[in-house]
Amino acid sequence: MENQKINFNFTYFAMKLLGKNLYSNPWTAVSEIVANGIDADAKNVYVLIDMRNKEKAVVEIFDDGVGMSIEDLRDKYTLIGRNKRLETENRRGKTLGRKGIGKLAALYLSPRYYLYTKTTVGKSAWCVNTKIIKDSDIPALTGTAYDTNMLISKTKWNELKTGTMIHLSDVDLRKIGKERLKSLPLMLADYYLEHVISSTVSVCVIEENNDEITFSPISKNINFDTMFGIFDNTGLGYKDKLQSKVYITKDTVYKEVDIPRDTVVLNEDKYTTSGTMELTNLEGYAVEVPYNMVGWIGIHSSLDNAIIQRNSPFAKKNQLHPNALRLYVRGKLAVSNLMPYIRSVAAFAPYIEGEISFDILDDDMFEDASTSNREGYSLSDPRIQKLSGIVGKIINTLVIKRNDAGKQVNKEIQAIKDRLEAEAEAERQKRENAERARIKAEAERLEAEEKAKKLQAQNNTIFNAITEEQESFSAKTHLVKTNAIAIRNSVSTLAQKVGFDNYKEIGAIAISSDKILSSLKYSALAKFNIEDEYITVNLFEFCKEYLEMVLQKQYFNIGFEILIEGEYCVRFNPQYMTLILDNFISNSEKSNSTKFVVKMLTENSSSTITIEDDGDGFRNVDLNSIFDFGFSNTGGTGIGLYNIKRAVDKMKGSITAHENEQGGATFTIKF
Repeated sequence: MENQKINFNFTYFAMKLLGKNLYSNPWTAVSEIVANGIDADAKNVYVLIDMRNKEKAVVEIFDDGVGMSIEDLRDKYTLIGRNKRLETENRRGKTLGRKGIGKLAALYLSPRYYLYTKTTVGKSAWCVNTKIIKDSDIPALTGTAYDTNMLISKTKWNELKTGTMIHLSDVDLRKIGKERLKSLPLMLADYYLEHVISSTVSVCVIEENNDEITFSPISKNINFDTMFGIFDNTGLGYKDKLQSKVYITKDTVYKEVDIPRDTVVLNEDKYTTSGTMELTNLEGYAVEVPYNMVGWIGIHSSLDNAIIQRNSPFAKKNQLHPNALRLYVRGKLAVSNLMPYIRSVAAFAPYIEGEISFDILDDDMFEDASTSNREGYSLSDPRIQKLSGIVGKIINTLVIKRNDAGKQVNKEIQAIKDRLEAEAEAERQKRENAERARIKAEAERLEAEEKAKKLQAQNNTIFNAITEEQESFSAKTHLVKTNAIAIRNSVSTLAQKVGFDNYKEIGAIAISSDKILSSLKYSALAKFNIEDEYITVNLFEFCKEYLEMVLQKQYFNIGFEILIEGEYCVRFNPQYMTLILDNFISNSEKSNSTKFVVKMLTENSSSTITIEDDGDGFRNVDLNSIFDFGFSNTGGTGIGLYNIKRAVDKMKGSITAHENEQGGATFTIKF
């Protein structure tokens, strides 16, 4: 038995364990299969996801690479742990795969998948079906008929001259929601650096039966418009994509503070990103090797959507694709977010986004630095420690710059608050002074009112009691009164003889005589200056006192009732108001009235005077004609109601007449 060899084989159970440890989600597994296409020198890699049945979804990943012969399948594809970089087809050191276990991604996604491949010399189809084998069995590629009818994207696949197709059926995508599905192109784009990987990756997602099969190239979606600061030593112009100013506040703060702030571009020359370090190679020797960190690192202005959209109207925070510092090795994503390794700025991790490369982490001369799940690195690895030190300094500076801007805003806000507080204090003092002045003025007003009340108590009416001197004046005016009555009677006689057609001229004489008679009644008693034709007082109070002091003494056989609600202060001619009252009381006496009621009311924007009596009423006459010149219902001259209407018109009022249900007449004057 000496010198005989027995090769180890992987059982299905061992491959399942590997697959579960290698991939944490379907997109990671998909990216591994895509990487195989890139390593096959493909110009284009296509990803189709048919989610019409999410429990049994179909995933197809194919490329236009060189394809695989039967020998390639036997000696390379099925060999777990094969390092492609050690072989002659390594593309100038750019081959992505190293461990030879990327094909396990297909088994992670589905227990059964088909492999189609075509080269320049032939084509073949194969199936891996782990549903029909035991855990202890060794999985195998089983040849099958080259039938592309089962392929969802057969049209696109048939167009390709060479390449490899992986068709996965029964893929469970029930945990993938619509929003997460929308993030698939972004997440796939994160797996590669566009300036390193020359292949174009296109994606098609089918959700409904009528969806078209259309492949759209994926691209990164990095919003540089919302960044406050950046470090960039790529030479690719990422730092030029920042705006010159960005907002770091909402538009609800003080206007003086609500201004965009200058963005920051760090000087890359001030940071050591390359050099040499000592590492132990695969042979166990310590060697001095060069390292170089290349990439860009940015800090966003805010995580608040309101502020984000002020800087970039169509941008918003994506919970399924958050800001992250992505680490790449050989152009392929090695760590989706390096921030947990930079513990000094953990609180600001959500603000940081960037893409950096540190290829020494996957150099063929040294042990693979990645952890067993291939989605992280050991913190004890000196290469990770070196990278953390480089990146930590850059991020610390960005955080300090952003904090300084925030502190400046807070300083400005505090200054405004102090100013507003001082203004408020000054305003409060002003109000207190004004209140003290008001109280003083109120006290003075009350004192003046008290004096006025004392004066009013001595004489609180518009009309004085008749003195001996005033009786003498009344006697002297007797002749005037006699002549005015004669004129009024002559006007009535004249109107009857010449007819009422000339009522305007005759009416003017009639109202003048009435004004003379009315003015004689109060001229001797009035406190106000009768030389002035108009006075400005409370009209209601004037009517009340005229009724009580003058008319009630003349018509003592009629009971007066005077009701007032509110007041009506206005400038008016007393002659017109006394003329109105004189004619009303005169007509009531002629109509055998025993009660004369005057109600005065101000409500909202109008004032009314209502006059009622209990006399004979209108005796079924046309109320529309009672204010015509010559109309009489009491056997009088037919001038009184006409003069009332004229006087009301002069005072810019309106008058209407109503018949009382219990008898008598009612007139309403509205101002």
